[in-house]
Amino acid sequence: MARTFAWPSAGAAALLAALAACGTDITTPGHCPELCPQNSIQLADTLLASPVLSDTSVRGYLLVREASYLLASDLDSLKSLVLLQFQPLPTKWTVGTDSATLGVVDSVRVSLSVLQRDTAAKGLRVVFRRLPARFDTGATYDNIQPYFADSTLWDTSAAGEIPDTLVAGAVTLTAPDTLQPLAGDSGIVSLGIALVSGTPTALAIGSGAENTGTTGPYLYFYVRGHLIADTLHRDTLSKVLSLQPTFATFVMSPDPGQPASGVLAVGGIPTARATLRLGLPKEVVDSNAIVRGTLILSTLDPVGGFARDSFLLAAQPLLRDNGPKSILYPDSTISGVTWLHPGQTGQVQLDITRLLRLWGSTTGDSLPRTLVLRLVPEGRLLSAVSFRGAVSGAGAPQLRVTYVRRYAFGVP
Repeated sequence: MARTFAWPSAGAAALLAALAACGTDITTPGHCPELCPQNSIQLADTLLASPVLSDTSVRGYLLVREASYLLASDLDSLKSLVLLQFQPLPTKWTVGTDSATLGVVDSVRVSLSVLQRDTAAKGLRVVFRRLPARFDTGATYDNIQPYFADSTLWDTSAAGEIPDTLVAGAVTLTAPDTLQPLAGDSGIVSLGIALVSGTPTALAIGSGAENTGTTGPYLYFYVRGHLIADTLHRDTLSKVLSLQPTFATFVMSPDPGQPASGVLAVGGIPTARATLRLGLPKEVVDSNAIVRGTLILSTLDPVGGFARDSFLLAAQPLLRDNGPKSILYPDSTISGVTWLHPGQTGQVQLDITRLLRLWGSTTGDSLPRTLVLRLVPEGRLLSAVSFRGAVSGAGAPQLRVTYVRRYAFGVP
């Protein structure tokens, strides 16, 4: 039930002063005081305890393979492994007008671009495991486990230390020299990466996915060519061949799945968005002016993410409400935004004043009274939050609106 209070507004002082000027008689027909508002300007402050008519939350707006990062994790709450399939290793390379044939692999290096890690976790190591060259790209965490089991041969594995001083940036790690394409693999090498640490933690590395602006993993082969009787000089028979992944992903346990009914999940990967369809009283929609509108949400669990990695939550209106395929309103400045912090609990408040004003304008009057909760940017590391939905009773979303009540003019 809405609770309403009214008081003279200090913010309306200028308007009241202008109206007071009507006290002077004029010679034109009518009497000015009778044309002025019959009552003083009043503000109403209303708390709508049940403003949401319906809500839904859907996961899958940004898929794992589209994310800017690859996650290796040994957290108690989240286990994650990185899976990589690289370009085929060339059998020859060009030297001037001649070519050299691949002979011996001297060493192998893996270059990773660290995006985020918990600096409090020390002694991080990444462990490389050879995967089948053409592993199942739809693999899950459970069915990829045999390639990461302790019983697998360690002569195709190696461990690389992540410097404790490294917060973000490139790191090059040694891989086993035996990490060469096997017969019948057409030069393809596939790797699995697991994280080993003394303290359960997570490590995010760049995926290199298109349009993410991140640098992905590289596999460097330091090779020598065959010493053949041709015009090539011995010094030209060594080469560093760099390979990029043709496929990069990570698999997680537990699988996030679709949000449970009544839960407003936002963020994470695959990325989730929550849709809230509002029912607003006519008195609010048709008011003279919206002074302030605040959407109040209650967290279901502590906000997820790397420590000290705050992120933005946005409430954005819709141009068309087509369910999960709805079209967002193109002007992002209308959105309400607020910062969220990992570990945060309790109420979260978003200022949606501009959004409510849009709905009350002639431009936005035909828009659906629907907003979408999303993270900005989406697919950012471990950032995620879950709120209580409309069926949650005391924890359901609320809306506090302060507005100028409509007033009637006098009759001439």
